Amino acid sequence: MNEQYLNQTIRRLIYLESLKQSEIDRLAPHIKAIDKLIKEKLLDDELTELTIKSFNGIVTEIKQGVQAELIAYTDTVKVTLVDVAADSYAFEAKSIDSAFDGFKLASGIKVAEKAKVLEKLVTKTPLAVAGSEGKTITDLFDELANNESNKYINHIRLARYEGKTNHQIVQMIRGTRKNGYKDGLMEVTARQAKTIVRTTVQHAAMQGKAEFARDNEDIIKGEQWLSTLDGRTSSRCRSLDQQIFELGKGPRPPLHHNCRSTVLIVLKDQYAGRGNIDKRASKDGPVDNESYYGWMKKQPVEFQDDILGPTRGKLLRSGGLSADKFAQLQLDKNFKPLTLAEMREREPMAFKKAGL
Repeated sequence: MNEQYLNQTIRRLIYLESLKQSEIDRLAPHIKAIDKLIKEKLLDDELTELTIKSFNGIVTEIKQGVQAELIAYTDTVKVTLVDVAADSYAFEAKSIDSAFDGFKLASGIKVAEKAKVLEKLVTKTPLAVAGSEGKTITDLFDELANNESNKYINHIRLARYEGKTNHQIVQMIRGTRKNGYKDGLMEVTARQAKTIVRTTVQHAAMQGKAEFARDNEDIIKGEQWLSTLDGRTSSRCRSLDQQIFELGKGPRPPLHHNCRSTVLIVLKDQYAGRGNIDKRASKDGPVDNESYYGWMKKQPVEFQDDILGPTRGKLLRSGGLSADKFAQLQLDKNFKPLTLAEMREREPMAFKKAGL
């Protein structure tokens, strides 16, 4: 693998994280609008004193208002996602052309010509995200608007039944001053929206990369998984790090909500160009290139046990397994995490050697 291409890809990931935050920042006006709506609707008569008809009218207005704000927000995000996919496609073309001495790519396709294809890929391709398997970004956005608005209504109905005052209901939704308004329903809505934005931006970027790879499959032999070297990386991503899969046949990020992993395009040998990766990014800056578990073996015991759990941490240190073998022991053939019992069944001697 080419060092320049890796560095360009890592810089690209940093850019994506900044873009995610920019999209998240655009949520603030919509949350403020929901806040204003709640205060206006609950400003006058106590809900407990209203007739059923009047009460239902108010909660319907609240539900529709919350939905409208979240739909308006996600509609703007959808436009960004298509742009992200197009930019990802263009980045791969420029990055590979630059890093591998300017050989001619198989496709002379301009990004503008891919607009409709990329839009369809971004909006229609099902995600492999744990807990949302098979859903599209449209599904996620629709669920956000529907689920969050229903949550407000259900809580308001229960609060009215329990005889709570409008002031108490507003506090329930907005949160309390003493807790920095972090304990209300609106904070939950914001967290949900942020998670979906981070996940869908990663999805869009991967769709652009995948389409570029398909257009140039005559020079590409596979894709190499690349995980972030820090304590927040999921167990599945840790175990997939640096594995190479045949083009289109391996798992593809995002595997879970907030996934930060990506894939590197691996060219056929005759196009592989010069040099190998000798550095990669980690939480502590550039480090010698190695797999996630190779890096983890060098971390303090406390960090290993905190991230992996004490049993897996001890197995990594004392089980006599190489980093690659330990990684292979974490997932089944469908890339789903194995339990400790399943791991023990596969490698009983390693557990015995570790005293487990």
